[in-house]
Amino acid sequence: MEPQVSTVLKIQRLQTRGETIMKTDKINMVINMSILALLIYLAVAVKSLQKEVFWDKSIMKPAIGYDNSVELKYNIQELLNNVLREAINQTGEQ
Repeated sequence: MEPQVSTVLKIQRLQTRGETIMKTDKINMVINMSILALLIYLAVAVKSLQKEVFWDKSIMKPAIGYDNSVELKYNIQELLNNVLREAINQTGEQ
């Protein structure tokens, strides 16, 4: 029984002096920093992958951050031109 008591007392003395607590704090800090670094690395990797995506024409593109003003004007002009051509053709046939 005596050796166990002395071992417990030694551990308690070390903990009160902060020797073992400092070791576990440093280990926890290293683990937390490595997890943080891994999360930052993954976030950057996902962002770079997102930029490299080539959209298929059958898949709807997200509207956020997509400037389609020139394409929209072109589509409206083509629509109006097609409607005018059809109207001219119909009046010419009658």
